[in-house]
Parts: sequence; C-alpha cells; structure tokens
Amino acid sequence: MSTAALTCALAAAASWAVASVSISRVLARGDVSPAAANLFKNGVAASCFLVLALAGGGRWPVGDAWLWLFGSGLLGFAVSDTLYFAAFRRCGVQTAATVMLLNVPIATLLAVPLAGDVLDVRLAGFMALVLAGVLLVTLDRSGASDGEGHLNPKGKRVLGVLLAVGAATAIGTAVPLGRGRFDEVDVFTGGFVRLLGGACGALPIALLSGLGRTSTPVRELRRLVEPMLVAPGPSSVWGKASLIGVGSAVLGLLPYHYAMRELPGGLAAVLFSSTPLFTLPLCLWIGQRVGWLSVLGTGVGFAGVAAILLGAGASGAAEGTTRVRLEVELVPFASPTSARFPAFVEGGGALDGEAGAAVPPAVPPAVTTARAARGGDSTFRLVLIGDLDPSSPSERTVTMESSEGDPEARRYFVNWADIPRAARLSSGALLAATLERLGDSTYAYGVRLTLEEDGPPGRDLGWLHEDRQPVEHGFVSLLPQPTGGALCVWLDGRAGGEVDHGSGHGAGGMQLRARTLDAGGALGPEQLLDDLVCDCCPTDAVALADGSSVVVYRNRTEDEVRDIWTVRRAPDGSWSEPRPVYQDLWRIAGCPVNGPAVAAEGMTVASAWYTEGAAGGAPRVLVAFSTDGGLRYSRPMEVAAGLALGRVDIAPGGAGAFVVTYLVAPDGEPARWTARVVSPGQDVGPPVEIAGVDPGRRSGRLSLAAHPAQPGTLHAIWTVEDGVQAAQLRVLPLPAAAPAAR
Repeated sequence: MSTAALTCALAAAASWAVASVSISRVLARGDVSPAAANLFKNGVAASCFLVLALAGGGRWPVGDAWLWLFGSGLLGFAVSDTLYFAAFRRCGVQTAATVMLLNVPIATLLAVPLAGDVLDVRLAGFMALVLAGVLLVTLDRSGASDGEGHLNPKGKRVLGVLLAVGAATAIGTAVPLGRGRFDEVDVFTGGFVRLLGGACGALPIALLSGLGRTSTPVRELRRLVEPMLVAPGPSSVWGKASLIGVGSAVLGLLPYHYAMRELPGGLAAVLFSSTPLFTLPLCLWIGQRVGWLSVLGTGVGFAGVAAILLGAGASGAAEGTTRVRLEVELVPFASPTSARFPAFVEGGGALDGEAGAAVPPAVPPAVTTARAARGGDSTFRLVLIGDLDPSSPSERTVTMESSEGDPEARRYFVNWADIPRAARLSSGALLAATLERLGDSTYAYGVRLTLEEDGPPGRDLGWLHEDRQPVEHGFVSLLPQPTGGALCVWLDGRAGGEVDHGSGHGAGGMQLRARTLDAGGALGPEQLLDDLVCDCCPTDAVALADGSSVVVYRNRTEDEVRDIWTVRRAPDGSWSEPRPVYQDLWRIAGCPVNGPAVAAEGMTVASAWYTEGAAGGAPRVLVAFSTDGGLRYSRPMEVAAGLALGRVDIAPGGAGAFVVTYLVAPDGEPARWTARVVSPGQDVGPPVEIAGVDPGRRSGRLSLAAHPAQPGTLHAIWTVEDGVQAAQLRVLPLPAAAPAAR
C-alpha cells in the first residue's frame, strides 16, 4: 500500500482541521456569515481547480455526469459546509467536527436505498458506538463557546448540534448519490464541477437563511457578497485567519483526491474522518475549552467510524477472495497449416435471456481464423467452428486475388490486426464480413457482407458501408441480435483519407459507425457513433439480456489521448452519447493497435483493455465492471502490469466470474498467452498459462468464447508458426476448506 497515499489522506484530514479552526475564528465576531465564508472558500477552490484542469488538459464529464457531479458538490460543498460553519459559534469546533462523524453511518444506511448496497447487520453496533461518542461530546459544556470564550446557552448549543447533524446528513447523502461518477473524469475537471456546484449553491442557501430573520433577498445577497468587497482586516474574508482557513481547505483537496484514487475506499474514509483528532489539539492551542468528555467522545466516535469502515472492508475482503480455480487443457486442432493471422469469435451466449424473456435460445458461435496458405500463394482460409469443438472445424478457402485481367475479381485483404469476421445469428444463419480492397493503396479496403442461410454458397449482401472511397474501413464487430439480425460496428476513414499506420494519423480522423442488419439481410441506415476514434484498434460489442447492446472502442482526442470509451444502444434502437469507461489519459501519437474487449452475464458488463496511461507509463491490463448494463463502470482492477503486451479478450465464466486473457513477454523468456479469473468486488485470480507463443505480430490475438450450454467452459483459439492451436478452459469452484482443529 502506498505510503504517499496514506500520508496524503492524513494530510487532507489535518488540512481540514486547520481550515475548520481558522474559519471558526473569522466567524466568531459575526461580521462574515457562514454562507459568505463558504462561498469565498468554494469560489477560490473552484478557480484553482479550473486553472489546473485547463493547464492539464483533463477529460471533462460526459452526459449526465455533469448533473451528478454538480449536484453532489452542491450538497457536499454548499449545504454541508455552510451548516458545518454555522455550527461553530453555537456548539464549538470540536463538537461540530465530532458530530460530522455521523456522516459515515448515515452514508452506510442511505447506500441501501440509493446505491443498492446490502447492509451488514454486524455494523449496527459500531454505528451505535459512533452515536455514543457524539453524545459524549455534545454533553461537554466546556466546548460550547461562541468563539470569544463565552459559554452558549443550552438552546444555542442544541441548535449548533442540529446544524452539524444536518451537515453530516448532507455529506452522507452526497456520497452514495455521486458514487462512481468521479472515476469517469479527471481529478481537476471533476473537482471543478463539484466545487462549482458548491459555489452556486451558496446563493439559494443565503436567501433561505434570511427567512428566519425576516430579511429580504436583496439584504441577504448584500450580506453574502459584501465581505469579499471590503478591505482586508481581522474579521474580513481577506484577513489572516480567513486566508489560512481557505488556503488549508483548498490545499487539502489535492492530497484528498490523490488518496481517494489510490487507497481502498474504507481505509481512505477512515483517514479522512480523523479530522476531530486534529481539531482537538488545535483547539487547545488557540485557547478554546475542551473538556474530558470531548476527549473521550472524540476517541469513542472515531473508533466507531474505524470499526464501521474497516469492519465492512474486512468482511468484503473475506467475501471477495477468489473462490474458483481455472484449468487449461490443450486440445488437438484438425488440419494444421501455416498460420499468420489470429482467430476471432463472434456470437454465442450473449443471447441468453432471463427466465421468461422472449429471446431465442443461444446458438453456438462461429469462430473464424484467417490463415495464409503455404507457398505464398494468394489465398487465405476461414476456419468456421459452429459447435465449439476445435477438433472438427469446417474450412473455407477464399481466393484473395484473381487474375489481373479480370476487372470483376474480388480482391480480399487480411493482415495481423484486421481480419474477416463471422457470426452465427440466432436464426441459425451464418453472417460473414470479409475485407476487400477499394483501391491500390495499402490500407484502401472495406467490409463486405455474406449471409449463408442454408449453407454455402452465401448470398452477397454488398458493402457494409455506403462510402466507397479508397480509404480504410475495417475492424468490424458483428453482434447477433434476438430478432435474427445483427448489429455491425466498424471503424471508418471516410473523413480523413487513408491512414498512415506508421504515425497513426490521417488527414482528418477515423470514425466509429454502426448499422443494423435485419433477419432478411436488409441493411438499415448508418449511424455515426463517434467522429474521432483511434485509427486501428479493434472494436468489440456485446448484447445484454434486456435487448440493449454495449460497444467498446479506443477513443482519440485532438491532443492524442487514447482512452477506452463506450456507447450503448437501447432496446428501442436509440444510441447514447459516447463516454469513457475509465480515463487512463494515455497520450500516444500513434495507434497502439491494441483494442478493448467486452463480455456480459445478465446485466453485468466486464470490459478489459491494455494501457500505458498513468502508473508511470507502465504497461497494464485493466478490467472494469458495470452492474447496470454498461451505464456506469467501477474503478478498474489491475490484472497484469509491467510485462504485459495486451491483445486482450474476455468471456463470462459462469457464477458471476469472467475470464480475461492477454499476452505477456517476460524478460529472456518466450511470450505466453495467460488467463485470469476476475469478478466484481473480488480479488483477481492467479495467472494461468495457456501456451507459449511468438511475441511478434504474427501471433495476432487469442480469441475466447464461452460455451453457451456449459457454464464455466470456454474455448480459446490462436495461431502459431505451424498452424492453429486451441485450448479448453474450465472455471471450477474451489473445494470447501476443512474445519479448523480445536
């Protein structure tokens, strides 16, 4: 665990403690209202984060993430902080800070209806411990001063405690409401949106606070703005104490967000909640009264917070230990020939529906591998496996180029990264997408469809895309639909001319487009999904049980950041706006030719990809999960690092588990295809070697397919120097542990 992250978490708590004590001194004389102080703090912080966001070129929120981040900031930075500041003069800083510990049990309870969490009843006792600690602090009259040494009457102290409870409730509600949204954006851009919500929220709060004083909106607005327009002074927002408080709050947000990214959620929350432990000595240092009940209550309350968060984390870790093992068995593959290009899998178990759903039964997928024939002649073979039995493939030989004198000749194209695809549709028909030349340039080719309804020869459906320019159209994904047709997604270079694969650039940019094919072979209108994507990273797509589809691909920005993005097609055929699966911020001038993979079980979606973004630029394979059908993804887990070459694939392994495959190349050793079991909220399983392979491009990509009729059984297929190899993978439960000896 990172010592730097632990230090940053404690530094954030200490900074907020300094900010709390300093701002309480500014508010003591009453010249500055809590809302005005909070507006000043949020405005300065938002400005700083905006400058850092613009300077760093971070990714901004997409779609409704703006609303969620803004709303969580309004609730957390505006409502909560204003109530927290307002409690200072009524019940004291130490009491207010300790009462804020209630946000942890509040967030834990509210996560059940708001985020769908399951409440562990064992945590109820720890929640009571927090409440007991808070009660002890509130019973300590010595700390309930007005900031100038005068004890407040009981009614004023109770009001201060209630304000602090309201602050804890607001921040506790913001946590489950905004969960996961901050992972979708850069730290500074997301922080700016949240702080903007906090700054904007100060205005309506000021107006509402005036209702109890029979004030007017104009008077309250003046009271809110005037402190920032007056000359510096001891009680001004431009005074020493105020600037120290605001500066500490702003500076504390930097280590806060770093620790939030790097540490497990439970541990980070415990360390962030240690603020009362820092305010305790600070209050004594500046001369504020703190009695023994406050000291005892602070310790008891923090112990309860630690028990809730670390206890929940411990139980989660126990439940998250991998409980399955992965077995790999190489199986013979008939008719080996010289192979140079990889196998790919389409179709299969993704069509399985929920009980009672009007979805046709799943059909076995078609596995295709493009292989260069011996002797260097102009042919390649498509190996089509219709029953997931690698020992009995059905081979098709296709001529790549006919005689030069035949103007009608179909000139096929294939290379290590982009090959033909095939998909077995739910109707039983076989849909094939071959790559054919559109000109004499190296990468001037397109996608042509063939439909076999009663075996070969198939019916030529023509070009997938309407554009016939001599530019690149490829990297197609064919996704069978329950209606008997298919969804076709591809990369299209019509907007930028031919792509130079050495630099990864075209004159304009590669696009992501989609088109549907009905059961009769008729193509629907083209849909532009994203107008600037990475040039030659393969795409992937998966169908969900509710009839929706999820597409993943590598995006590209104007400043060459190439992260994994996703777009979702609803059951009614409408498309969502593109959004990042996760932001690695991998800036690379050329295409890495390393696309993502996606799989689903029910409405749980797993996306895997290779990146060299963040983590010091180290190569990594990551997997992120979505439990809501691809709407939102969790923070990804690291599957491999350092020696990974990527070329990932992923498939469901049954019982909520997924199997991810990738290529690694240890120093001084042969490269090898490797598999690991991953599951949401669980530890990554141990790496299991599938087979050694040449690390060069000729090895292509391993393709993984889950057997639709045998959960937990998967087939892998890949190419080697002298042919095609395959393996059967089985995800098996671990044997029950023997009872411990007494």
